[in-house]
Amino acid sequence: MTSRRSGRTPESAAAFQALVSSLERFGEVNELTENLFVVDGREMLLAAYSSQAYYTNKGYYWFSLAKTKYQRLREWPKDHAWIVLVCGGQNRFFIPFGEVEALVSGMPPNRRDGRWDLYIRYEAGRAHFGVTHIANHVDATSQMDRFEQLWNNPEIAETFADEAVAIPDTLPPVGRETVQVVRAIRDTRESRYVKQIYDYRCQVCDWTAFSPKLRNPWYCEAHHLQPLAIRYGGPDHASNILALCPNHHCMMDLGIMAIEPYSLHILSTIRHEANQKDILLVKQNHGLNPVYLQYHLSHIYIDVATPGEKILTGENLR
Repeated sequence: MTSRRSGRTPESAAAFQALVSSLERFGEVNELTENLFVVDGREMLLAAYSSQAYYTNKGYYWFSLAKTKYQRLREWPKDHAWIVLVCGGQNRFFIPFGEVEALVSGMPPNRRDGRWDLYIRYEAGRAHFGVTHIANHVDATSQMDRFEQLWNNPEIAETFADEAVAIPDTLPPVGRETVQVVRAIRDTRESRYVKQIYDYRCQVCDWTAFSPKLRNPWYCEAHHLQPLAIRYGGPDHASNILALCPNHHCMMDLGIMAIEPYSLHILSTIRHEANQKDILLVKQNHGLNPVYLQYHLSHIYIDVATPGEKILTGENLR
């Protein structure tokens, strides 16, 4: 499809056309009006462009959000509405409309023509998105590939490998049989929500893995404090989930690491893995429930101390 309505300068028109071409792999792209697109009848995107020259002069990218087009997005199902900020024809940031709405709500337009100012700025290698004030922002770095990730499989299941074994080619093929497996059905939206809060970084060590082979190139794992297995009966909800790197996920599963529910101190049977200064990162919008931290501490954690060491608990910390 050729974009005919969007782009007032040759530079911006080329940037919008490049965006449309990249979206066509997901399905038919319809240009409803200037800068407003629908992909495969499913996702509505409002695109805005800022030139590289503007960034060079100002130190940030500037966009404008018209009140009429903002209202059009509000009428679309929120989970399928996006604002796409195109920076100099290179970087594209897909911001979920819900995050934009959260910043805009209660904030009147700051321009006489009924528009809001939008910004993308960079700091310490991270991209920040803001409305009307550069300081009023959310981290947009991890959103860059989010649209593609959700499009490819909105309910993509998490896959966990219990063992990784290298098998030489000279070994005979393994025997196979069909068996019935009963497993808990995971609500991957809850796990994805928690991971996105922490930008796919571990709440214990702030580490994340990167691989271009992944649908979302940044990787961490969702750990259920009270496990989902029948014998434990834990809920598949954000309040019971931590975002962890594979190492600390494994340690929590094995019971050699735990979190003190009241102080959030990190406990471990391994001396160098925890001390009283190490505290779990918990953001306000996570909604982590200390009841599940206590469950893990009481039922999963191996309460054995190395000789001469003292295991920290809620009782001796209060």
